[in-house]
Amino acid sequence: MNNIKYFNSIKTQYKRSLIYTRLGFEKTNTSIEPEQKKQIEKWITEAEFLCKVSVIFRTVCLSTNQKNKVILTQHNETMISKSLWNLLQNSKEAILMAATAGVGIMDEIKQLQEAGNMTKAIVYDAAASQITDAGLDWVMAYSKQQLIRKGASLTHMRYSPGYGDLELYNQDIFYRLLNLENWGVEITENYMLIPEKTVTAIVGIESPKS
Repeated sequence: MNNIKYFNSIKTQYKRSLIYTRLGFEKTNTSIEPEQKKQIEKWITEAEFLCKVSVIFRTVCLSTNQKNKVILTQHNETMISKSLWNLLQNSKEAILMAATAGVGIMDEIKQLQEAGNMTKAIVYDAAASQITDAGLDWVMAYSKQQLIRKGASLTHMRYSPGYGDLELYNQDIFYRLLNLENWGVEITENYMLIPEKTVTAIVGIESPKS
């Protein structure tokens, strides 16, 4: 798994309930009129069609011998984060991953905003965010299946640049090591990724326990 892997136009298994959460609807406290829900469901389906989710990932070797530092040993890269360091204490390898929904959905959201159709744009945006995140779930599920034969497993969670104490500037490490430029993704001076619906993360690989 040391080489970069790329899968295009994958089918992600996302939870629609989480899209409603992003939209501010709570399961127990917020009621939705039937017609309103019917319209939202229609827009979510449209957004799913516009999202062309691709995933990119690779395995890297790491060291956590220095406190609060995760060192990618083969690439001479260091990420400083106490939380990530703690997560990876039982890992000598990790998977760097990215998922992107492509430019189509963002072009449509922009057109809706320019046309003043903000409600539909907001639903599209929330759906696209959840569908893109599900691309990382897909990578983790795929990787788990590959690791089963080795008796290895993944850490209980993944970690993304900009989350917790892992500063956003670490995005540049993911961008370079995953060669995201080759897959049509750009990075800004502020370490934001374009297309906007592009996310990255790292998850540890834990060796079999003796």
